[in-house]
Amino acid sequence: MSKFIANERSEGSKLITSMNNIFYKNNWKMKNAVGELSLKSINSDNRYSTLFPDAVIFADENNNEPLIGWEFKMPDVSINDDELYRNALDKANRMGTQVFVLWNFQYAAIYIKKDNSWPTSPTKLFDSYSDILTDRKNVQQNFDVWNSQLREVLSYLNKSFISNKFKVAPIEFNISNYINTITDKLAPITVEHYLNSDDVILRQTMIYWRKNEQSELVKVSQVDNIDKTANAFSRNIIIRWINRIIFCHILKYNQNDINELLIKFSKDNDINEFSSNINAVVNKSDFYTLLHVSEDEFENYLPQIVVNNLNEFNIYLGNSDLSVKSIGTNLVSKMLEGLIDVSSRELMGLYKTPVLLAKFLVSITIKEVSGNFADVTVGSGTIAHEIQNKLLDYKKTEEYVHNHIWASDRYSYPLQIANLNMTSPESLNLKNIVYQHNALNLHTGEKIKIVNPKNGNTEHLEIPKFDYIISNLPFVDSNRRNREDSKYIDEIISKYNILDKKIDLYQAILVHLNELLNKNNENARIGVITSNSWFKVKKGYKSFYKDMVKYYDVESIIIPSYGRWFDNASVSTSIIILKNKTENLNKSTRLIKINTDLEDNSTFNDVVLSISLNKNTELYSDNTMKQTDIIKMINKGMSIESLFDDNSFIEMFDGCLSPIGKFLDGGRGTRTGGDSIFIMDKPKVDSTYCFPYLKTIKDVSKYCINSTKHYFFYTKDNIEYLKSNNKNKTLKYLESISSSKTAISRKNRKKNKWFNADQSPQYADFITSINPQDKYFWGMMTPRMAVNQRVTAFKVKDQFNSSLDKSVLHAILNSVFSQYMLASSGFGRGEGVTDLTKDGIKQIFIPDIELISFKDKLQIKTLWDELKVKNIQNVFKQLNDEQWVNFNKFILKTYNIDENIFDNISHNLKSLIKRRMSSKK
Repeated sequence: MSKFIANERSEGSKLITSMNNIFYKNNWKMKNAVGELSLKSINSDNRYSTLFPDAVIFADENNNEPLIGWEFKMPDVSINDDELYRNALDKANRMGTQVFVLWNFQYAAIYIKKDNSWPTSPTKLFDSYSDILTDRKNVQQNFDVWNSQLREVLSYLNKSFISNKFKVAPIEFNISNYINTITDKLAPITVEHYLNSDDVILRQTMIYWRKNEQSELVKVSQVDNIDKTANAFSRNIIIRWINRIIFCHILKYNQNDINELLIKFSKDNDINEFSSNINAVVNKSDFYTLLHVSEDEFENYLPQIVVNNLNEFNIYLGNSDLSVKSIGTNLVSKMLEGLIDVSSRELMGLYKTPVLLAKFLVSITIKEVSGNFADVTVGSGTIAHEIQNKLLDYKKTEEYVHNHIWASDRYSYPLQIANLNMTSPESLNLKNIVYQHNALNLHTGEKIKIVNPKNGNTEHLEIPKFDYIISNLPFVDSNRRNREDSKYIDEIISKYNILDKKIDLYQAILVHLNELLNKNNENARIGVITSNSWFKVKKGYKSFYKDMVKYYDVESIIIPSYGRWFDNASVSTSIIILKNKTENLNKSTRLIKINTDLEDNSTFNDVVLSISLNKNTELYSDNTMKQTDIIKMINKGMSIESLFDDNSFIEMFDGCLSPIGKFLDGGRGTRTGGDSIFIMDKPKVDSTYCFPYLKTIKDVSKYCINSTKHYFFYTKDNIEYLKSNNKNKTLKYLESISSSKTAISRKNRKKNKWFNADQSPQYADFITSINPQDKYFWGMMTPRMAVNQRVTAFKVKDQFNSSLDKSVLHAILNSVFSQYMLASSGFGRGEGVTDLTKDGIKQIFIPDIELISFKDKLQIKTLWDELKVKNIQNVFKQLNDEQWVNFNKFILKTYNIDENIFDNISHNLKSLIKRRMSSKK
């Protein structure tokens, strides 16, 4: 070690000793100064690579309340050094302190945060002895001089503290700040280390983790670049290490082995040995998912500077007393909550279950607080924690709670946070039944191993039948299944005779849970949060509701009346409550809309009570329907989402309706395979290959479409044919686009047929939008024209192709009842639009035009001719237009239906659209 470092360290050591002597002799608010937080011999005294100041002054004897960060240098480093200031500020922000001191013996500069902002010049500068303490030699020879200055500085700080110019920053209240700032500092270093590695398995591990494990918890692009992947992976590794170190310091007062391994790490700075020692301790305690270090996941493959910083954090906490005895149960709980909050927000991202949503789900699912409880996709552990709270509220003992709640997840990734969430200061010596398992192949009777921390014994637990299974199921659709899931899902489909082979992951899990539910308990229930994608009706009137009622009684389906429960995720969700299937022939399902914000504490308990006791209140709406009636509506092409409002008026149309497929053929428009090549804004090819083309529904403003803004280029011919037949305009166009990105891509795949579109022109008489927002309409194309795949393409069947029938059909399709049935066939996406499908549209029922007399057809045509010239309006304006109202009432009257039903239909249509639009953030 060089002399310069030794001299600076020796004077710094004297400085800290002097501070503590001054504190001892005075009854000040400052109680203790601690230094030597980093390993100087390893860091070569590069203070800018460290996490904490040279010294930290605490306001308490246990070093739990950091007050002031103190950076010291020798006089040859200017007190105005910019880097010295920036790094001191960075460390103050990390600790959450509101004051820091720069000290080079010659000067002392105090910076006090004011109005949440740091000053750029000193709040107070001490320079009384600047002409004496000019260099390191004078510093060493004039202890009494600088000690006198030190006393003046500390006296000033004490007076400022008493005057409330700054406050303490207790570790337990600033734990999230530590995690964020340390991760921000260390992750980029780790990313560079990983990306510079020659290890192929490391990179493959990162990519797999990102695309499989993390993608179930946060929104991940399927074409992520390696930099983003490495950053996410690195942040995960760093946060897991920070959590381990913090939790070890909480446990060390009850676990001597943990205390010893922390001390050993502080001395030898060896991350591999630290990992081995942690894993050895795990074998004697119930903290596997929390502390275990996985070599397969490269958790100890870190650059040395990152190891140094993690150890510095370890040493910093080592000077504090975070035990329950020292800071109390409540503060340890606060610290754990901080750990969970920042870790789950960082690592779980978009799909972390909001606390009050979890509490609501638990409250309405559980009917009695005895038995076995499970969360099979535990994630951050929010739901499992709320189950614990529920049982504790009913005076169940901590031991009972920890013996009867089973929490699992397919990936190890979220289990650390879940274990933290299920741990309290009172339960540090009790086991958490937290284990890694894919919910799709979880079976009763399987054995899992858990270490009991009370005695260190390994317990082999048998997975029981569960009385309550409560989970937020993953929002993973059928197109993103991995190989393991596909295998399990195929087995579930085969075993349970599922109608739809392309079920999403959460649907397969929900069906499989039937095996795990206790059939001997009539109160046994499953309560889950799912995507609402299952609401839609698929081809052949297949519906997941029909699958569920084969194996369960569907007790309740719950949605918000407005907005969505996951603000940061572009997905709309629902709650499903299931119970064991009974032989009751009059089974019903409650379709509940929550009319208040579940995050509103002032109404939360009233919502739970009123729903649980089935009491009428404005806080929620309940449309209870018999299961047989729900299936009747599904068989008319109506999605579950449309049934939350009273739709009993549909019975009045019995005998008047037919599937739209009776009148129309078709579905989606033209799939080009390369829009930028095949869709043109003007004719750029020979007329033989040029077709008028509707590119987007946004180009439609009228109900009748006679021309288009675009053209479709389509040919089956090859280059030789084009040349020999003098198709020069086409050849010139091909030459102009041949080097475009799309053309090059198609050449690689299609070779010489790159300019032959994937599909021939799909013509339409009638079109409607696949993803409408607030405009539901059918446009008629005269003459038939080709349309894009983002627009539906329906052609009138020959027997209804007369001018009158087409006009009447156009009118009926645009009537309020048909609009409602169209909207009802889809489901609302998180972006505020409706997701329709060609198969869903083909299955909706509309008033049958064959039941109308010739006279009434003429009258409808007359009314429609007056309306169709108008610009297309949104539904809300349209339904307030007197001419539209009269038109719709005449149609109802034509079918001998009370015209006052118009108000009911209008209300349901507007209610459905408003709900969907409100989910757009």
